[in-house]
Amino acid sequence: DLLGSEAATQQRVNAEAEMQEAARAWLVLRLAGAMLDDALERHRATRQDPLMLRASGLFAALTGGAFSGIGQSFGEDDAQVLRGIRANGEEVAIEGLSEGTRDQLYLALRLAYVEDYAARAEPAPFIADDLFTNFDDARTAHGLRVLADVGAQAQCVLFTHHRHVADLARAELGAGLDLIEL
Repeated sequence: DLLGSEAATQQRVNAEAEMQEAARAWLVLRLAGAMLDDALERHRATRQDPLMLRASGLFAALTGGAFSGIGQSFGEDDAQVLRGIRANGEEVAIEGLSEGTRDQLYLALRLAYVEDYAARAEPAPFIADDLFTNFDDARTAHGLRVLADVGAQAQCVLFTHHRHVADLARAELGAGLDLIEL
């Protein structure tokens, strides 16, 4: 039965060699996949859409620097997902933002689009009715300054029935404010 044990030993040695080869191939594929994922993320980071870059800057201004901008990542299905990036670099999912910060994010995206459109075509006025209803005074002040900046490319008209918004506009914009009281 010595011949049978030699055959079994040879089969075991062959199986071990096949397992090592399969493990090596798996590891090479796994590392290659990780390297490709990393290269794809670096490429996406360097090829950021100018509209998103502008929205990111507007979001930082609207939040008074509490957020440094907007990040983009890609989910499992490769769908783009937006995130707020705090000043310390922490990324926050949209669901994790407060209602006021989500409003600021939406406004940043909208204003970036308005500026982009104004650069390519006859700009239509951006008309906002009680835009800052859910904003506290600090957020409102930041928003007024951003609207004034966007006003260089497109006319921004803000309707409000809140006296404190008009008072903040006077304080923030001074002579640059064209206020019409009804």
